[in-house]
Amino acid sequence: MRGGVKRAVAAVAAGGVFLVWALTPAARAQAPPARARGAWIEQRTADRDTTGLARALLHDRSLAARAAAARALGLIQERASVSALIEALHDGSATVRRQAAFSLGLMGDSTAAPALALRWEREPDLGARKAMVAALGMIGAHGSVPTISRALSARLEPERWTAALAAARIRDHTLTSPLSARAGDAHPEMRWRVAYALGRIGDRAGAAALRTLLRDKVEIVRMTAARALGDVADSSAAGLLAPLLRDSAWRVRVDAAHALGVLGARSQAGAVRGLLADPIAQVRWEAALTLGALGDSASVPSLTRALSDSATGVVQGAAIALLKIQGEPAIPTIAQNLDLLPGFMRAGLMEALGKVPGPMALQTLLARSRDSTDAPQAAGAAAGLAQRKADSAQDLPALRALLTARDFTVVSSSADALGQLGDSASVPAIASLLTRIGTTEDADVRASAASALAAIKTRDALAALARMRRDPERRIRETVCLALGLPPDSIGLVKNPLLLAASASPAPRTALLHTERGLITIAFDRARAPGTVENFVKLARAKFFDGMAFHRVVPNFVVQDGCPRGDGWGGPGYMIPCEYNDRPYEAGTVGMALSGKDTGGSQWFITLSPQPRLEARYTAFGKVTQGMEVVERLMPGDRITKVTLR
Repeated sequence: MRGGVKRAVAAVAAGGVFLVWALTPAARAQAPPARARGAWIEQRTADRDTTGLARALLHDRSLAARAAAARALGLIQERASVSALIEALHDGSATVRRQAAFSLGLMGDSTAAPALALRWEREPDLGARKAMVAALGMIGAHGSVPTISRALSARLEPERWTAALAAARIRDHTLTSPLSARAGDAHPEMRWRVAYALGRIGDRAGAAALRTLLRDKVEIVRMTAARALGDVADSSAAGLLAPLLRDSAWRVRVDAAHALGVLGARSQAGAVRGLLADPIAQVRWEAALTLGALGDSASVPSLTRALSDSATGVVQGAAIALLKIQGEPAIPTIAQNLDLLPGFMRAGLMEALGKVPGPMALQTLLARSRDSTDAPQAAGAAAGLAQRKADSAQDLPALRALLTARDFTVVSSSADALGQLGDSASVPAIASLLTRIGTTEDADVRASAASALAAIKTRDALAALARMRRDPERRIRETVCLALGLPPDSIGLVKNPLLLAASASPAPRTALLHTERGLITIAFDRARAPGTVENFVKLARAKFFDGMAFHRVVPNFVVQDGCPRGDGWGGPGYMIPCEYNDRPYEAGTVGMALSGKDTGGSQWFITLSPQPRLEARYTAFGKVTQGMEVVERLMPGDRITKVTLR
């Protein structure tokens, strides 16, 4: 800690010199070296303080300093910085223009869209053009559709690929036609992005192109097209999806099964049922969930046998499916398996029970919510009660009582539930939670309380929220501003004592995760996320991850670790600043889990397939370079035995 203080003092001193230099022409001749100015910008970024950064962006002679200032403004996201970033789109350096465009995308301010579109028309640098198109997608302004449509036909392939993902974010139906026209593109990188964008837009007019892409020779194209057909609600495609349940690629089998469930294709239940014997656990898991979504009663015997599967995910999936198909009669069948599941999965099963009508389900939830010896289960039961508005006479008193529970996750889940149920009588008790401050757990409780009050929206609830406009947590200030109808630039910047930036020091290049399933090698991306890498390294050196379980796995999406509680609520006791960057989320990308901006700590995930919707929203800080086959075998409860740094 003392070292951190020394570094801060040195950076502030450098900042003082820099500010004098930036403001007076005479001092420019005596400007501090670029390294000192870089340290000053890094400190401003870590402190979430924009003072002097706009001037550095527009007037510093150093290209590196200007680019760093542009990056800093994007990470801090103070709306008053938008005008400076727009001006920087005309910087003489393409590097600065690229970073300014990316930061404008992070801001999400629609007022920047016209300037980005106009600059794109004249921009000569490919990297900057891509950044501008991506930024238009991140902003999501429908007025940008003509620019994105033209970019889909750009001369260079990378620009077209970027435009397809931008279209996926804007989700404007008028883009369905130009996207469909690119479905026959020669490069699979474009074809899978087209399928992804069509799925995200959700326009059934894109189904014809997606059906064609189902027959593609490239796995990622078939996989993405299969899921997208579910997203566009093309129920007539069930017969085309069924053969993909036998595809040689397990990811295709997962997404085909998922799409059949979304489409409610009961005629294909028999084919899906066969996947319960698939050699890949993630396929069996998705098959169980799909059979539940289809309500296929003929699958009950097979699903009951799946409760004995060796993979925890399959067990939970089968249990949830049985609850959906049988309702209350399934409760005795799954009860014996419940206590054997990891905490995160017990919570999920309790939440699923909330949708099951009947007195037995209600009494089970009420009893489990009061079990102080099993916080994950109690928190999940509270979330389940939130879905039972018809039983509010019994739900509400139980949930109100849980606001005084010892475990913060139970308190947070109960506040969330009361908000969803619109319980105005609980406003005073929920408002009292806003006074909890000092730890990351308190911050989570306040965040849940703020969301609950915003959902209830009585005069007293809004009055309590109004007093939180200067809360140190940005996510809470965002909730307050939205609930009160205040403009985004009202969020402001407030010092958060729980937000700790890792110190800059030489870091290892790789981490070897020794797991119960095998060895996984991660290559760090220190260039894009130095603080996040340093934080991971610090925790690994302290053996924080040793013995820790992967608590969350979603078929063909992510595996997640880093929670010391095992229920998804835990962390190291502090938060780190987000370092959003342009690293794509491909299969094997490593990212930081969040519950809002600047809320990362120790939880991280590995993507199992490309996930463009995570890009620039979760800090990407590495990539699996060896052992991806191990990652694909991981199930909830599998543990890291140790981490070796190199």
